[in-house]
Amino acid sequence: MANSEHSYVDYGKYECSLEELSSRNRQILLWFSFGIFWLWLFVEVFNILWFWEEFYFAISESGRQVVTENPDGSQSCEVNLYQTCERYVGAGGIWWSLLGSLLTGIAVGPLVFSILIFTYRTKDVTKKWKEEIWGLLFLINPSIIWALLWLICLPYAWSLLPWGDWSTNWWKIFPYGFGLVWMGGLPPILAISQFFRKVFNQEYNYDLTIEAEKSDDEENHRIQEMLEKEQISSTSESSGQKKTNFWEPI
Repeated sequence: MANSEHSYVDYGKYECSLEELSSRNRQILLWFSFGIFWLWLFVEVFNILWFWEEFYFAISESGRQVVTENPDGSQSCEVNLYQTCERYVGAGGIWWSLLGSLLTGIAVGPLVFSILIFTYRTKDVTKKWKEEIWGLLFLINPSIIWALLWLICLPYAWSLLPWGDWSTNWWKIFPYGFGLVWMGGLPPILAISQFFRKVFNQEYNYDLTIEAEKSDDEENHRIQEMLEKEQISSTSESSGQKKTNFWEPI
């Protein structure tokens, strides 16, 4: 019975005020409603999927023969010296992945904002925690762009991607696996891991208040002990002085 009393936690003290809750509910509704329209605008009007399609074709079809059929049955290609219809896809589409990643982050941003606010909607989290979690959120997209640059775009331009004929490409695993992977992969891994670590380890104002009260109590206790020691030492000195004066000759 005593253990259950000591293990009781008043979770109501970790809840935010009704005014803050109402404000967050409005923010979630606004961000989510705007995010649906914003995502539709980027997908249907701005067609950001085109950047990823160009990236996919460039990474998978570059240098390979591609023959396309037109609606009238004709083929969009060039006839080479051997009288065959072929078209080669260039490698420039690799770099579209950087812009595609940036635009995708902007497109899903409002929806992500609403989801993030929903994770602490009813909680009285600290201002410092909110600043840190939002800062980590805005670092994720740049870190992903950094990873695409060093793991795909530059290795592709430098012909360092370790695939293809093993007899001629085996050595590429060393500069790629021991150099580029760490340079490009660590920033997004750190940003994403720290972000989710912060999300699942919220910091509350109530805990800060308890810690401040404990520190104040410890400081007051320490001061009280020092005053008691000084009082005892002064009492001892005065009693010793009285004894000495008692035995002095008149």
